[in-house]
Amino acid sequence: MTNGALTPLVRPLVRLIREVSELGGSGPWNGQYALQKALRARAPAWLAIGGSLRPGEIPWFWCWEDRADAAIWATAGKPFIVGPNILFADSRRPCSIPAERVILDAPSCRLLFTESAWYRELIERHRAGANSAPIVLWPYPIDPKPAGPVPAQYDLLIFVKEKRQPGLIDRLRHRVKRTRVLTYGRFTRDQLYKLARRSRCCLYLSTDDRGPLALAEILLSGCPAIGVPTGAPFIRPGRTGVLLERFHPTDCLRAMAACHKLDRRDVAAEAERQFDTQTIVDTILQSLITYTRRPFRAESSTRRTVRYSDHLKSGRVRLP
Repeated sequence: MTNGALTPLVRPLVRLIREVSELGGSGPWNGQYALQKALRARAPAWLAIGGSLRPGEIPWFWCWEDRADAAIWATAGKPFIVGPNILFADSRRPCSIPAERVILDAPSCRLLFTESAWYRELIERHRAGANSAPIVLWPYPIDPKPAGPVPAQYDLLIFVKEKRQPGLIDRLRHRVKRTRVLTYGRFTRDQLYKLARRSRCCLYLSTDDRGPLALAEILLSGCPAIGVPTGAPFIRPGRTGVLLERFHPTDCLRAMAACHKLDRRDVAAEAERQFDTQTIVDTILQSLITYTRRPFRAESSTRRTVRYSDHLKSGRVRLP
């Protein structure tokens, strides 16, 4: 307080670790490219992207390659933010990597980001009570976005993320003549956009995906989708597709018939609202504003430092 006036609140600088300045070869990388592009356009003075951490800054670790550094930061008892691509290396075996346990036990964690409700529940089940950080949901924005639907050439597009249903694919191709199959990692983004815009529905064969960017792109193309909640969490039943409990041929065919009744222009419009870039950025910035200025008390743990030191190798982050 100076001369009876309140001293202005100085907000700590948040630094997003690992800059992405061009499109890459993976969904998360392309998602970060789109997100960082949108954040730069908004350019809040208290948010930095890339560069070196400085004393007093709060790091935001988004990338799996920085998981160990996030754990080192957590062990030091310093405030940090994580997500969405830090947890987990294997969702079927959460915390199988020691660094994940460190992060989820850390009382200094300010904020956790992830893309879907089922993954938020998974994180909740495996974190310790000392970590009470809010878990905020948002999908990655898409840039560039596909155009909307054009006259259909295919009744079914099968997107194969997991090769666990070879018999199912053969049976559906036999029953549905106008079918195309795309296998993860074997197509370009332009090929996906072209096929999705010309397909009446898509069977999204995945059982483990918290934030599938390919699914977002399919929906934005106006192609309704069929999937299961833990593999295709972006589907909004009755509006952009059908969620199943399992991939049984009969269930898939019924779901396909339901999808064919949806107006593909309405599907594209719904997806445009769901993946609106400005709404996503608003959610992120408001979360950072809200949860980086709450009171904080450093709590480091010598026991954890010793226990995990053999596993954690710092590559990009140095403790100021």
